[in-house]
Order: sequence, then structure tokens, then C-alpha cells
Amino acid sequence: MAYLPFYITPDELSAYQEEQEQQILKGKDLATWHKHDIEEPFRYLYLSIAIAAVSPLFFLTYFLHDSSEMILTYILSGLTIIMSGVSYLTFGLDNRYDYTLSDNGLVIKKRRDLPNWVNSATQVMGWVGAIVCVVMVGIAGPMVLVGAGGFILVSFRMLNRQPDEPTEVRVAETEDWLFAYYNKKRKVIRFYHKYDECSKWSLEKHTIFRAQTRGYSYIFFRTVQDLDAMLETLSNKYDIECIDFPDHKAFFEGRPEPRIEDIPSRSLEFPVADTFDLRAKNAPLPEWRRIYNGKWQTESEIERLKAAGEQQATSVL
Repeated sequence: MAYLPFYITPDELSAYQEEQEQQILKGKDLATWHKHDIEEPFRYLYLSIAIAAVSPLFFLTYFLHDSSEMILTYILSGLTIIMSGVSYLTFGLDNRYDYTLSDNGLVIKKRRDLPNWVNSATQVMGWVGAIVCVVMVGIAGPMVLVGAGGFILVSFRMLNRQPDEPTEVRVAETEDWLFAYYNKKRKVIRFYHKYDECSKWSLEKHTIFRAQTRGYSYIFFRTVQDLDAMLETLSNKYDIECIDFPDHKAFFEGRPEPRIEDIPSRSLEFPVADTFDLRAKNAPLPEWRRIYNGKWQTESEIERLKAAGEQQATSVL
């Protein structure tokens, strides 16, 4: 595996990944697709949470409905419609996954599936929702807070929404592919591979976290036939072991994978301002570590533990 240079910034990692993506796009047997999904056993969990969050307003509208006070009914109905949208945008959105695959590697991009126009619309709904909630408290009294108090906080939260949803990008060149599990009920592959990571870590200390590591990414498909075609390609063309994992509930639990414990990884947190100096001075790289006896250990630590264990066994004899 030719990892990227270690001492880089998140912006530089993005530039490197764009170059890698271009090389993958030039590869043979190119395939690109996207899928809206979530990393949960139940496909519609997020949507269910959004419905549950807004349901108190539906009950509030029903119980406070009074034909002699139609203005109250209209306000409650409008509030329910607005906050249903806010609840969906806050809790109910899927993730969007974009995939690029060729014989040069695989690119996985993940972000919340938020349309570009939603941020402005959400801020408007947040203002309207907050104002309506306050007006309702003035008209109907504090009992309105039983159903709508939480949505006042949600409304103000919407006012500070960031303009863009961050995109998580992972690039796995072909030689970095390891093995895969798959579940046909959810039409997904849990794909293990090596990859580079560099992200902002502590905003207060202005540090970044840099790693050359291994792990997994989820690859979702629209149909079982698409999944089967990918499994055949991985198995026959790239000699990747693909293992059936029929329990869809346990599939997304993220349990430790013993098969990657012996694959080393290294990481370091350092100030972003020191990046260029560390690179210019050819600063030493952090030691490789792998999991041994359930803990991350360097090779020297593992050798000491093994020697201590052998010495203890000898003394017992």
C-alpha cells in the first residue's frame, strides 16, 4: 500500500483524493452509482424518529380543536405542518452514498441527503416556527409547551444551520482491498480496506487527526441483482473473499473484526500550524500499532509482552 504523505492537512488530503479519483475514473470496467440509505438494521428508522418527534403536535391540535376558536385551530395546523418539515429535516434524512469503481480502485462518498435549497428554507421555517410557538404560548398558555416546547428549541437550532453538509470521502485503491461481508436483506456490503484519514480534531487547540489505517465502508445497492453482480466481480475478478452475514440486525453493530487485528495502523494528533514544519524537517513518523491482547500495541511493546510471557512460563516450569 502506498499511503499518502503523513504530514498533510485536511485540505491537502482532499486534493490528493481528487487526484486518486481521477485515476480511478480512467480505469477499466468503470461503474458509478449512488444510493440513499442509512447504516441501521431498519431502513426507515430515521423517518420513524421524525414522525415520533412531531406526533405530540398532532395530538395537541386534535385535543385543542374548538369550533368556536378556529383561529387557534388554524395556527395549530400551520404549526404542525411547519414543524413536520423541520422534524423531517432534523431527524428523518437519509444519507447519500456515491460510489466510483474501476480496476484502479473504489471511491466512497457519504453525506446527509440534504438538497442545496433546504438550508435557506430551513432557516425561514425556523423563524416562522419559533414565532408561531411564542404566539401560541401567549394565546393558549403554558400548557402548549407540553406539545410544542421542544420544537421552539428545534426552531432556533434551524436558524444556525451550516450552509453545506460535510462529505466523508474514502479512497481504496485495488491493492488495498481486504475482504467483505454482505447482507442480502439490506442489500449491502461491509467492505474492509486500507485508507488515509485526516480531519479536524480539536477546534480549540487547532489540531488535526492523521491516520494511515484500515477499516470498513458500507456499499449499498438498489437491488439484490446489483449486489450479486458486485459479489461476483469482487470474488472472481479481484479474488476478494465475500462472506454471507445473514443477521441484518447484527450487521451494523460495528463489532471488532479479528481478521484485521494484525494489520498495523498509525495515527497522530498535531497542530495544523505545525504541518509544514514537520514535513520540511522530515519529522519521524509515529510507530505502527496493531491490536494485541485487546489493546493497540507497537511491535516493540508486543515483543516485550511476548518475552515476559515466555519468561513467566519458564519460571513456572
